[in-house]
Amino acid sequence: MPELKVRKWYAVASGESIPLREGRRVAWREYDIAVFNLGGEYLAVDNQCPHKQGPLADGLVAGKAVFCPLHNWKISLQTGCALSGGKGNVKTYPVKEMNGKIYVAFEEGQLREECSVTHVEGVQDL
Repeated sequence: MPELKVRKWYAVASGESIPLREGRRVAWREYDIAVFNLGGEYLAVDNQCPHKQGPLADGLVAGKAVFCPLHNWKISLQTGCALSGGKGNVKTYPVKEMNGKIYVAFEEGQLREECSVTHVEGVQDL
């Protein structure tokens, strides 16, 4: 019989501590991530831009993407893929909000092997 894996959730913040359309850094053990409040949805990615390791939590949010504050690379918060600026990606992490608290499943972080703009909802390659 296949082994059933249970997802471990860790409380990282209160929902009210992350303003709408902003991100906050969360450091836990070896993880350094950015959690973003998109209004009814929270998304999390590694906190370092794939270009020059800029702090994504400090970037500007546009739709479901964040612009790195150092060199303006646009990173998808859904896939972790660079949408402009160059090629690269960051891990994305499962996030849930429950009873006013934000939870992250750190061990479930995923790095997309291949990135293209078609992986972003509503955007297609030309």
